[in-house]
Amino acid sequence: MQDLRKIMMVLVTILMMACGASKDESAPNTGFGDYDKKVSEPAGSANAKGDFKSKEESDGTTEGTEREPTQITERKLIKNGEVYYKTKSLTETKKGILEALKTYKGYVAKENAYDYSENPQEELIVRIPSQNFDEFLNTILKGADKVDSKKIDIEDVTEEFVDIEARLKNKKALENKYQELLKQAKDMEDILAITREMNSIREEIDATEGRLKYLSNQVNYSTLKINYYQNKPQGFNFGGKVGDALGSGGTGFLWFLIVMVQLWPLWLIGAGIWWFIVWMIKRNRKRKLKV
Repeated sequence: MQDLRKIMMVLVTILMMACGASKDESAPNTGFGDYDKKVSEPAGSANAKGDFKSKEESDGTTEGTEREPTQITERKLIKNGEVYYKTKSLTETKKGILEALKTYKGYVAKENAYDYSENPQEELIVRIPSQNFDEFLNTILKGADKVDSKKIDIEDVTEEFVDIEARLKNKKALENKYQELLKQAKDMEDILAITREMNSIREEIDATEGRLKYLSNQVNYSTLKINYYQNKPQGFNFGGKVGDALGSGGTGFLWFLIVMVQLWPLWLIGAGIWWFIVWMIKRNRKRKLKV
């Protein structure tokens, strides 16, 4: 029982060291050289200091908490873009975009339309497989009358991706060690303590897997914001403008009435002052007549 508790204490120490080494996932990396040095250090490095010897070491064997440097086979890039252009027909342009989405296996994530009288505009936010991004963009811009702006952003998340994968592997190895301890534990206090640590590790694993899944999705699918508009020049349209003026004038008069009603306290005060002035004038006239 004492040996079991010692092993538990050492595992908790290892967990605290691992969490401290990777406290902030979003902290800037110092380069792959530091990463290789970090992941090549055994997760159970406390053994090298003579703190304890696990069952595997006492048997002359070692088992899988040692992290091996992950080989980087390809860069992990997040590519996003935004384009704004003029077109002859909103309907035909949207039809062409949807057809291109089918061809390049993308989908519409968000859609907006702005019905301006002289400049109707539509906005589509689409997700495209990263390998098809450039071809899709070139395809939809073929029908553009004028490209007003185009912006492409590329973010390299390779180091963060590799670091998360390595830490996830370590956390799962530590979880397996606790599972082995749980099988050996017989005292209820030990069982509860091991279970608490396993729950904590499982929460960290779930959070790490969620971040890894999010990064994978951003890497695999690029986001493109497409804004396109159509110019519809109109004549002077005297009758229409007169109608608009009458309508806006009527609206302005109604607002004037509303403001006047809101100022009713001032109207009461003004009426009181007017009544007092008239009363004073009449009084002075009566006095002059008596004299």
